[in-house]
Amino acid sequence: MKYTLAFVCLLSLISTPLGSALADKGFSVKDVRGNYGFSFQGQIVGVGPVAAVGLITADGKGNITEAVRTISINGVPVTQTFTCSLAVEPDGTGSAVCPLDDPLPGAPPVETFDFVLEDKARAFRLVGTTPNILVLGSGSEQ
Repeated sequence: MKYTLAFVCLLSLISTPLGSALADKGFSVKDVRGNYGFSFQGQIVGVGPVAAVGLITADGKGNITEAVRTISINGVPVTQTFTCSLAVEPDGTGSAVCPLDDPLPGAPPVETFDFVLEDKARAFRLVGTTPNILVLGSGSEQ
């Protein structure tokens, strides 16, 4: 009898609007907040290999407010700062538009990325979507 009562209570919670809301909770920009470390590597078409490591701070309002990275292009390291605006879909996919504070000569002044959130938004995987810059990477909460 105890198990039947517990099952009925659980079933009623799941079928209520609250149960549905909990089951259907999606991601949003609110989930992307705090400090994250990241890295990526790939190729700049016509230039050569590229790799980077860095730190970002997200405000939970759709912005990366502080970011710094060391990027190596063809083996030449450069430190850059930037900010980003983020969009996050309920399924955890998203995009970032990142103007660089100090773009390299001949490089695009804005880089773009698509990403997917993982581990309850404590980690992400990214792919660069800036034309002619092919990068793949990941990051996690610090």
